[in-house]
Amino acid sequence: MNLLILSAESYRRSHRYLRHGPGHFLMYVFGRFRLVRSFMVWLYSLRAQKPLSNSGESLVENVDVDNVALSIRQEGVAPGLYLRQEVVQQLLTFASMATWFGDNKDNLPFHLKDKNAAGQRFRLGTYKNALRASPVLQGLASDPQLLAIARKYLRADPVLIGARMWWSFAVSADSKQKEEAGQGFHYDIDGYRSLAFFFYLTDVGPSGGPHVYVRGTHVKKLWSHLVSLYKGRSDAEIESCYGLERQILLCGPAGFGIAEDTFGFHKGLHPESADRLIVQVRYGLRDYGTGHND
Repeated sequence: MNLLILSAESYRRSHRYLRHGPGHFLMYVFGRFRLVRSFMVWLYSLRAQKPLSNSGESLVENVDVDNVALSIRQEGVAPGLYLRQEVVQQLLTFASMATWFGDNKDNLPFHLKDKNAAGQRFRLGTYKNALRASPVLQGLASDPQLLAIARKYLRADPVLIGARMWWSFAVSADSKQKEEAGQGFHYDIDGYRSLAFFFYLTDVGPSGGPHVYVRGTHVKKLWSHLVSLYKGRSDAEIESCYGLERQILLCGPAGFGIAEDTFGFHKGLHPESADRLIVQVRYGLRDYGTGHND
């Protein structure tokens, strides 16, 4: 019986990587290995790059693009980016007016005024089609500083593969529910190289659901973690295999941002003291059609 359950689960997980075409399936299989990843990044780097537009003010406070890209290359993560405060307020205004969906279910729409009541029932509140609905999110997805960082790290013209925002509610949750909400350690295979930017839209302290990243795992993982169909791992296994000292807990005020290679192990802690609102923008070498533009 256990074998049948495991086989069904394996099929369910693998099928979603087949439905996006052979290119995505080959990337998903072989894009785990450092030699293949490096070779494909080199191939993409040979393509002529379009000049980056300098028009328009960045929505992000000024950063050293070279240092951010270097930190991602070495550690897998670069904290300390900040949205301009007026941008934070504009996104919060959008969040207060737009519809979010409880646990990402289409039949459970709510508004911010319902959050105190509805938030007790759900772990997540997802804004669907936020990229299309929010000009501010569109501006963030095409921000000149974010694009410059992405180009520097990807070594090629960055392709937008996803932009979304969601609530994580401070409600009780067991280990399985946390894993389903992305609150267990895992890594993503969005391409042969990809980059994500996360920005908190609420203050996030140690008990407010901070992001956690395991430094260096974007480059080197245990062989068993690379070849396994399961990209998620328990806290105990991550600590045993990579050491607690390599985990970086990323707290910050509303507007605080993180750039990271999500091929490294990461998770968002389950919020306990306050609900967390976050926005994410992802770039890659190619869009395989798997991005979440909720």
